[in-house]
Amino acid sequence: CLEARLADMPRCDHGVVLLGRHASQTTVLRIGGAGMSNKTSGFKRAIGIVLGVITMLVLIALFVVLVMAPIPNIWVDKVAASDNAIDQTVSPTQSETYCPAPIGLADTGTYGDSAFQATVGNLSTQARYAAFGSVYSATVSAIGQKSSSDDVTLKDADSTDDSSVKTGAQKINQGARLINTRMLQAAAGTGTVGTIASWADDGDVRGISAASCVSTSLSQSFLLSDSTTGTTQQLIVSNPSTKPTTVDIAVWGSETAGKMALSTQSTLSVPAEGESSMELSAAVDGQHGLFVTVSSKETPIASVVRTVTMDGLTPKGSDFALPLPTASNASVAPSITAGDAVTAYLFAKADTSTGLSWITAKGLVPAKDATVTADKVTAIDLGEAPDGALGVMSTAEDAVSFSVKATRSGVSGQADFALVNAGEPSEFSGLALPDGVKASITLANTSNARRTVTLRAYDDAGASVTSKEITLDANAAQTIEAGNLSGDHGTAVVLMLEDSSKKVSWGARFSHDSLQDKDIAGLSVIDASTLMPATVHVWARNDSSIVK
Repeated sequence: CLEARLADMPRCDHGVVLLGRHASQTTVLRIGGAGMSNKTSGFKRAIGIVLGVITMLVLIALFVVLVMAPIPNIWVDKVAASDNAIDQTVSPTQSETYCPAPIGLADTGTYGDSAFQATVGNLSTQARYAAFGSVYSATVSAIGQKSSSDDVTLKDADSTDDSSVKTGAQKINQGARLINTRMLQAAAGTGTVGTIASWADDGDVRGISAASCVSTSLSQSFLLSDSTTGTTQQLIVSNPSTKPTTVDIAVWGSETAGKMALSTQSTLSVPAEGESSMELSAAVDGQHGLFVTVSSKETPIASVVRTVTMDGLTPKGSDFALPLPTASNASVAPSITAGDAVTAYLFAKADTSTGLSWITAKGLVPAKDATVTADKVTAIDLGEAPDGALGVMSTAEDAVSFSVKATRSGVSGQADFALVNAGEPSEFSGLALPDGVKASITLANTSNARRTVTLRAYDDAGASVTSKEITLDANAAQTIEAGNLSGDHGTAVVLMLEDSSKKVSWGARFSHDSLQDKDIAGLSVIDASTLMPATVHVWARNDSSIVK
C-alpha cells in the first residue's frame, strides 16, 4: 500500500518525502509542513480583519455625511407649487352647553337651633331649552350621569314648517344639566340656548335668580361685585369631557393694581364629566370688585359664579355671574329699570377713561365719567336709575370689560339683585323663557346710527308666534313685554333676534307674581346667547425646505 511504501522512502527536513530522481530533478510530495501552513493562514486572517475595519469606517463616514450634510437640490423633486398661503375657516358641528344647578347656599350644613339654620326655603326652578337652524339632535341630561328618565330631547312638533326650532322644558330639583348638540352644518342662525330660573318667597334666597346656559371654552373671565363680609362667591367649574383637567385661577381686585396673591390655592382640579368649586370671597376678602380669569390646561370648561349675600339672618339677594363677552369700547348692560340701585364695574388692560350713561328710548342721559386704571377693578356707584332708564352704556377710549349690579329692596330689610354683563351684539342670537316667570325684553342700540332688527317669537312646540321689525334710534333702547308677543297663535317662550348691523344688545328681565304679591324684591337678568358658529382660521403654505 501507499502508506507502507512511503514509510520506506527517504525524508528531508520539514516532512518532505523524496519520491524519485530523474535527470537531476527531484520529485517531492509535501506530506507535513504544519508550521509554514499556520503562518500563511494567520496572515490571511489579519488581512481580512483590516479590510473589514476599513470597510466599516467608510460606511460610517458615508452615513454621517448623508445625515448631516444637506441634500443637493438636484436630488429634490421639483413640484409646481407657489408660495401663496391657503386660508381655511373650520367650525365644529358638535357643541356642549352647561346649565348650572339651581341657586343655593355655599354652606349647606345644619348647625344649632333649626330656627337659625340657613335654608333655600320653598325654592322652585324651571328650565327651558331651544335649538335653532340645522340642528338634528339636541339632548339635555344631568352632567356626569348616564341617560335617565329625566333627560330631555328637544323636539319640533311640526318639522315641515319653516321655523326649524326645537324646544324642551323641565322642572329641576337639583343638579346641573348639559346640552349635547349635533348640527348638520355650522351656519349662522344655528345653535342651542337654554335658561334656568329659580325663585322663592321663603328661606334665605328669597327673590329670583337666573342664568343662561354657558358654552364651553378653554378660558373664561368674570367681573364680580364686592367680596365684603356677608357675601359668598362660589366659583363652579364644569368639565363635560371624559378627560380630567386642571384650571388656573387669577384674580385682580379693586384696592391695588396687578394680580392678587390668593389666600387659598390658585389651581383647581376638575374631574372628567364632573364639577369642582372654590370660594372666591374667602380667597380675596375685602374687595369692592373682582376680575377673575379661569383657564383650563387640558379640556374646554364651562363656569359660573354663584353669589349670595346675607346680612345676619336677612337675605340681601342672590344671582349667577356668567362669563364676560369680549371687551369693547362701546357696550350696554340692558334691562335696568327706574328705581334700581346701580353699581358699575369696569376693568381694562390699559389705562383709559369712559363715560357712563343711562340709555333710554330717546337716547343717552349722562351719569358719571370714570378713570380706569390698568389691571385694577373700578367700581362706580351710579345711584338710583332715573325714570326712563332701560340700561347703562359705557363709551370708553379703549376696550373695557363692563358689568353692573342692580339692586331692589323689599319688606323687612330683604333685598335682591341682578348681575348684568354688557351684552355682545351678534348677527343671530336667541334666548328661552322658562315657565313660571314674567319677562320684559330690552333691546339697546350701541351705535350712533338708527338700526332695524327683526325679533321672532316661537311657542313651546317650536311653532312661529310672531315676527316684528323693531327700529331703534341711535344710542337708544326699547322694552317689550314678552306677553305682548303672544297671541292667537300661542304663547311666546322662545325668541330669536336677527341683527345684520351687529350693533344691538338685548336681554330679558324676570319677575314673579308671588313675590310681588308679598312685597318681596325679586329681579334677575339674562343676556341673549349668540347663534353664530365658533370658527377657527387655518393657514397653510408651500415650504419645500421641510423635505430636505
